[in-house]
Amino acid sequence: MNKKKWIIIATVVAVLGGGSYYGYSYFKGEEVTEEKPEEKPNFPTAPVERGDVKKTINSAGTVEAKAREEVKPELSGKVQRVLVKEGQSVKKGDVLFTIDSSDAQLEIQKLELDILKAKKELSEIKQKKDKITATKEGKVVEVLVEEGQDVRPEQVVVKLANTDYLKIIGQFTSYESERFSVGQKVKVFIPTSMYFVDGVVTEVDRIGEKVEGAGGIHNVEVLVKKPGAIYVGDKGVVQYTDDKGLLYVSRNQKEFQLPDEIEILAGTHGKIGKVDVKKDDVVKVGQQLFKMDMEASGMELMEKELGLKTSLLNMEQKKREIAKNQVTAPISGVITKLGVKEGEAPGSEPAAIIMDTTSVYFMAAVGELDIPAIKIGQNVDVYVYAFGTEPFKGKVVELPKEGKKEEKEVRFAVKVELLDKADFKHGMTGDNDIIVAQAQNVLRLPSNAVEILGPGQGTVMVKDPSTGDPMPKDVEIGIEGYDFIEIKGGLKEGEEVLVTNSEGM
Repeated sequence: MNKKKWIIIATVVAVLGGGSYYGYSYFKGEEVTEEKPEEKPNFPTAPVERGDVKKTINSAGTVEAKAREEVKPELSGKVQRVLVKEGQSVKKGDVLFTIDSSDAQLEIQKLELDILKAKKELSEIKQKKDKITATKEGKVVEVLVEEGQDVRPEQVVVKLANTDYLKIIGQFTSYESERFSVGQKVKVFIPTSMYFVDGVVTEVDRIGEKVEGAGGIHNVEVLVKKPGAIYVGDKGVVQYTDDKGLLYVSRNQKEFQLPDEIEILAGTHGKIGKVDVKKDDVVKVGQQLFKMDMEASGMELMEKELGLKTSLLNMEQKKREIAKNQVTAPISGVITKLGVKEGEAPGSEPAAIIMDTTSVYFMAAVGELDIPAIKIGQNVDVYVYAFGTEPFKGKVVELPKEGKKEEKEVRFAVKVELLDKADFKHGMTGDNDIIVAQAQNVLRLPSNAVEILGPGQGTVMVKDPSTGDPMPKDVEIGIEGYDFIEIKGGLKEGEEVLVTNSEGM
């Protein structure tokens, strides 16, 4: 209690004394001729003594193991074998359980097929031509594709007719047909004009056809270069004279026809960009028939290349996953939880939890106003609720880079290594006193005997040597502890001060 408090107490005593005197005179009707001496309040005292002073910051927290890892398999599938149990100690790298990789193997086979298909498609795109040209000459009979249409190499895009030639079919017996072969030169007699034209055998029917009354008939196709005097519908007879002078003449006169239509194939993949021919056009070998859309091909090439790369990466990832069908311990420690069974697929929860309990830490939740005073290496007294009021020695080993907002304040998780050994469990709660300042064998007074005025300044109540009344005295203070305050000046060892503040006594 300070000087101001003493004045208030003295005033109260005086008022109470005066009131007593007035009441006594009123009721008794007698004069008071003598005052009793005022009785001064009696305050306890505390001596200035030597001892230790320490300033601490208190905060709540929890016990955590040195290391804690949750194990989750990277490979999906059912568990084949479980090789550990809860409570078992394991070393880093020990196999905990294995995963059935048969499903992953099937996925790899599917990916391999996808890759083969992608490579084939990519090769086809790279072989695309920028145009389709005529491989033969003739008159356009039909255009089978249009602008914007996709084509394949084996697709017929144009049909031509060869107007420079006519064909005629000669019918022979089986024996006679054996005298003919493809490419053989023959003569064709035209009865109406009474002259011969040269021809070349283009096809021989070796199978033949049975005709009633005529036995077996075999067709021999002959191609004749069209002279100006022969037209489609004119008739002729195929003749051939062998080396022995024997003449072979086809049965019946047959009409001249246009040769079979010539089919022009696309010969490439892609989209038609422009059509350069139309029906009845006469085209020559090498002439451009269609222009291809190469811009679309470029986009398709890019898409296929990206698709191939994606498939290759997926297969590589899947192979790595298969290699991880043996799930191992990421750290050395004790298995505190095992959540897998043989024949079942792991769920969303950790398959196993491993904790290294060779050393434990106390994670203190320090307020943002106190965190500036916390330094690495400071000593700590830790109180774990499970062990009552027994203090455990610790030391600050790590400070956080950021805080976490909890309700209306921000807390910082300060890592304290517990130096004393006990049967600590991960998750136990408690509180701690972090010693941020301390001094040994210094002059000190109880905290409730000193009023703090400011940094390094305080005041105490002492007895006036002449009157014995309480009077204030300024002192220089040092470390402000919870129980004691360091006295650096203004008092000597052994001097006593009045303890006017009973709080904390």
